[in-house]
Amino acid sequence: MMGFMSSRWTTALLIVIVSIFMGACGDKSTPTTPAPTQIDVSGRWASDITIQGFTARMTWTLTQTGGGVTGPVLVSLSSGTVLLNGFLTGTMTGSSFAYTIAVGPGGIPNQPTCSGQLGGTMTVTVGVVSTMAGPMSVLASNCSIQLPSSNITLTKQ
Repeated sequence: MMGFMSSRWTTALLIVIVSIFMGACGDKSTPTTPAPTQIDVSGRWASDITIQGFTARMTWTLTQTGGGVTGPVLVSLSSGTVLLNGFLTGTMTGSSFAYTIAVGPGGIPNQPTCSGQLGGTMTVTVGVVSTMAGPMSVLASNCSIQLPSSNITLTKQ
């Protein structure tokens, strides 16, 4: 009889222990809302702009890693004459893209000592035709020519 009681006791104890572990292993986590999808602005973006009465084409060729965005910026006439070479750095947050374009010495070929910075915050819209729209302002400049300062809309190419 003692063996029978010992076996029942062992079985009951085993059931209690398994129940405790099964309860501890159950998923009691609170479901989380997935993070919003990060807009990726990698690729080529372009717009026509006016510089000192001339219509030129501004092209941004961007690479995005996480929220960080970098890439070259080129402004040229339809003849191929380069008016500006710069380098963009920016941060993508939701649909907002804050950027700075650095133009170093030699970045404006007809003004070799000219340097400066352009910048602003664009709103990115993704669709059949994706766009970036917002201000581009002169943040700093030692140039004798006037760098553009206006609202622009770039279209993904």
